[in-house]
Amino acid sequence: MKRLIMSLALALSMLQLLATPPIIENVLMNTSVDDRSLVVHLANLQKEKTSITLESLDSRETYHEQNITAHNGYMTRLNLSKLPKGRYILRVKQESGSLRQVLVIDQHSILCSKIALD
Repeated sequence: MKRLIMSLALALSMLQLLATPPIIENVLMNTSVDDRSLVVHLANLQKEKTSITLESLDSRETYHEQNITAHNGYMTRLNLSKLPKGRYILRVKQESGSLRQVLVIDQHSILCSKIALD
């Protein structure tokens, strides 16, 4: 009886996994600051249409927008040297969701928050 219950539970969990669409949690995003620029590494994009945007949290002005198609991995460098001091949000979007990271730029440094689901 225990074996039957365990088998049913395993089968149901497998069905649930198969029914769940792919989500952006599978996308790996890593950023690093290098000489007043932000290096963005993306992996496991599964060739889905992906967009990268950088916008000000204060003025809502978009400073960078880029669309990526037909790539599994991608790397780009965003020049932040001409941006005014302030708070910015970096977003990586796919149809299934988005990731975000907050950046704080001041005169001498760039601080990056932890990457989170949006």
